[in-house]
Amino acid sequence: MIDAFYYDGRSAHRHPVRLGIDSGQLHILGAGVARHVPLREVDFGEPLAGAPRCIELADGGRCEVGDSAQQAALARLIADTDAHESPVVRIQKSWRAALVAFVLVVAGSAAAYLWGLPEVARLAAQMIPPTAVQKISATALAQLDRQHFSPSRLSGARQQQLRDNASTFLTGPGLPNWRLHFRSSRALGSNALALPGGDIIVLDELVTQLDEGEINAVLAHELGHVEHRHGLRLLLQKASLAIVMAAWFGDVSAAAVGISGVLLSSGYSRAAELEADAYAARLLLRCCQSAEALISSLDQLERPTRKTGDLLASHPDTRQRIAAIRALSP
Repeated sequence: MIDAFYYDGRSAHRHPVRLGIDSGQLHILGAGVARHVPLREVDFGEPLAGAPRCIELADGGRCEVGDSAQQAALARLIADTDAHESPVVRIQKSWRAALVAFVLVVAGSAAAYLWGLPEVARLAAQMIPPTAVQKISATALAQLDRQHFSPSRLSGARQQQLRDNASTFLTGPGLPNWRLHFRSSRALGSNALALPGGDIIVLDELVTQLDEGEINAVLAHELGHVEHRHGLRLLLQKASLAIVMAAWFGDVSAAAVGISGVLLSSGYSRAAELEADAYAARLLLRCCQSAEALISSLDQLERPTRKTGDLLASHPDTRQRIAAIRALSP
């Protein structure tokens, strides 16, 4: 018999009892207590180091075995009878089962991150109202101006010329609204960046490196990111991951995701870049009968003699991108 305490589930009164298992029943005997409970109505709980082992009864009653020696005796008694511990306890006692469970958890988490999270982000991005998207973009642009960008050194006339040139084929039915901003950044070099609300930022270094046809091709590519809401999807993915990690590790501050940091430090997926390339190529084929300007811009920006910043480094292999663009040409 094993020493324990019994609670009837109706009051807080504790009854010292002794436990035994025989004839398919758990026997609970003590002063004023005489219970014989079928084992199928007993949950022997999970042994936890330094804590009492709790035995739950179907009617709400409970027995607690606190002494470690008595807990060891209870474990032996359970093993020698027809009593069954919970599946979780049995799995924890089997290293093979624990290993399988660990592998399944890792595989499930990886699948959720690689496929589930992007799909959820894609669906969620389509549901965000335009007013919220504009607010996100305005906040991001303000952060970028404070932390990463300097005012453009291009003249007002040159900036307006580039806007007018872009408007000739990037404005029309079925195309998203966009606004062109010019900035400078030595750290990011030749680059362009699209914010979720249609704000497209072009850096002076890119204007210096490319001709006007190539600049328009880059703008068409960035407009593809706006059309497919890649920026929002990326933001939702990173924010969701931060929230999950915060809940997992208990660090709530980790859930505070900086919008500009996400956009600058995390490149779009290979699929997103190819999707934006295809969008730009179709626009160029429709207006100019050729996507060579897009191919030329990719080739120019890849040249190691010119700094292109971290954004381009996160993009897919340029040769693969060019091959995919050429495949779209008639």
